[in-house]
Amino acid sequence: MASTLGGRMGPETHDFHPEDLNNCNAPLVSTLPQSSFQGSSQSSAAYAAHNAKLNRRDGAGGWSPVVTEQEPWLQVDLKEQMEVTAVATQGRFDSWDWVGGFLLLYSDTGRAWKQYRQEDGVGSV
Repeated sequence: MASTLGGRMGPETHDFHPEDLNNCNAPLVSTLPQSSFQGSSQSSAAYAAHNAKLNRRDGAGGWSPVVTEQEPWLQVDLKEQMEVTAVATQGRFDSWDWVGGFLLLYSDTGRAWKQYRQEDGVGSV
């Protein structure tokens, strides 16, 4: 299985161009198929995990888990192993919903997960 979650996630404000594949600053998640996104839940079909892309207005403008969920998670399958250089989040389009913090975990198998830790030992962003 490929690396899961993360990647060269930057502001996705431009269209995809094939030459961007070798560019570390090119958006990664915008080119992934809907099947690459899984969430612990979704509050409705309009808030499905595949809508978890920056600057998108698809569906309801983002992913949103069930409100009562205690530990929601979002998983992105990058389809191949790669170095993660940045992760960006934003609030859901036309809403007051946003990410207040998150833990970043990664896996090559989709079964055994490791928590990313910054050099200072802090793992929660």
